[in-house]
Amino acid sequence: MTENLLYRRTLPNGLILEFYDRSRPMAGDRWQVILEVRLPITVSAAILPPDLADRAQEVIAALGPEVIFIQQEVRHFIDRREVSALLTEMQTRLLQGLEGYLGHPEFGGRFIRKKFAEYQERQKWYKDMEP
Repeated sequence: MTENLLYRRTLPNGLILEFYDRSRPMAGDRWQVILEVRLPITVSAAILPPDLADRAQEVIAALGPEVIFIQQEVRHFIDRREVSALLTEMQTRLLQGLEGYLGHPEFGGRFIRKKFAEYQERQKWYKDMEP
């Protein structure tokens, strides 16, 4: 699947918000329009919430150097002539709705905490499955 960077913006918290067009043709002149929002977050002690600050190396070992918040908006069977306008409308709406949320000073740390909790839950589940 191809993707095209449409927009990049640095948020007040220093994170970089990106919008990608991942649309593709379906049948005839109909398209599946996909707008993907990405927000890469570097995993570091500086961004971690206070409850994880002393476990920075453990968190980095578990999640890697970066986690990425991803959200997609998808529309099906869109006329080829309407794709560009729809992408613009979707981007405008998502930017208005997400900018305050993703730009919050604590968003990066909270998202890392969530991903680390998910990681720990998966590890627990795998341990429970061992004979």
